[in-house]
Amino acid sequence: MSSRLFQRIREELALCYTVFSYQSFYSTAGVSGVYVGTRPEWSDRAADAVREELRLVAEDGLTSEELARTKQQVKGHLMLSLESSGSRLHRLAGFALYGEPFATLDEVIARVDAVSAEDIADVAERYFDPARQLVLRLGPGG
Repeated sequence: MSSRLFQRIREELALCYTVFSYQSFYSTAGVSGVYVGTRPEWSDRAADAVREELRLVAEDGLTSEELARTKQQVKGHLMLSLESSGSRLHRLAGFALYGEPFATLDEVIARVDAVSAEDIADVAERYFDPARQLVLRLGPGG
């Protein structure tokens, strides 16, 4: 999603300095968000452009190319995130803390590979619904 947002909102529309999506997942809840660094006078247009991209994903899903790139990015991030012994220990502790069964790296990669375009479309339709979105703006008042 970040690449799509970056291409549209920064490169095509030139409405921001930076834009990216992020996620934080927990055992019973989580958050998926978008950060946009922009000028105050561009903030409404940038927010509208973000909502439009989310709407397009919710309605149309991802192209097969976008899905393949996303899977590669997720798998690459996973591999890089386990380079230090501390991060490996954190991953192992997470299984114990959350009562999850241990999954090998190969099993996690297989799960990523098993995600279908329909899976993405279902989740996007549910969670990118404008009625579920909250907007938080930080910047100069007035």
